[in-house]
Amino acid sequence: MDTAKRPREAAYKETNDLAFAAYIHMRGLKIQKAVKWQRGHAIEYRFTFHDPESEWDQLSLDFANSECLTFDGSVRTLKRLCNNTRSNGG
Repeated sequence: MDTAKRPREAAYKETNDLAFAAYIHMRGLKIQKAVKWQRGHAIEYRFTFHDPESEWDQLSLDFANSECLTFDGSVRTLKRLCNNTRSNGG
């Protein structure tokens, strides 16, 4: 009975990394479920993707080697900069 579930479950992967989720969605994986919740002041996300061809690991490597990861890091840095900088009124 357990083996009957494994192939079906293996076709679905989850991530809470918004940048990676956007990347793999752009690369063609279909979103099956998207959840948003608030933890304290932080908003968190979880995405479930259908991965019938088992592309997840390769896409993870592609993302790590892409400019998308660099872009995401820059966006995070800019957000922190704005959060840490007091408004000067101008």
